[in-house]
Amino acid sequence: MKKSFFSVVATAFLFSAQSFAAVPSYQVNMRVGLKGQAPLAINTVAKSGKKTFISEFSDDGQSETLVEVFAKKSQVNRKEGIFMDVTVTKRVRGVKKASERAQIFAPENQEMEVGVGAKGRMAGNMSLAVMAHQL
Repeated sequence: MKKSFFSVVATAFLFSAQSFAAVPSYQVNMRVGLKGQAPLAINTVAKSGKKTFISEFSDDGQSETLVEVFAKKSQVNRKEGIFMDVTVTKRVRGVKKASERAQIFAPENQEMEVGVGAKGRMAGNMSLAVMAHQL
């Protein structure tokens, strides 16, 4: 009885470990500019279907830029690549000052750029350049 219980537990663990290993990960290199400020260079690893958060504080510690990335494998016009939903939030002394969201498809190992405006106008509120590849 004990032997069969342990074999069932071991088998369940093995299958769950394989399913976690099957989730693709991506190396994501981004340049993010918000409200005309100098762009941040962000390099991170994002797992498909999971949100990744990157936070950067200014030198004086008064402002924070929070970048949230949701990446997943995708295909557009028979090109394999990575679809990313990116939200950039700027906080000054803990108060949210600006938040912009962009969705971008980046073919693997090719840089894609997008500009986001306010309320449908191309005001240049956020610029985003992304290059990614599957690990």
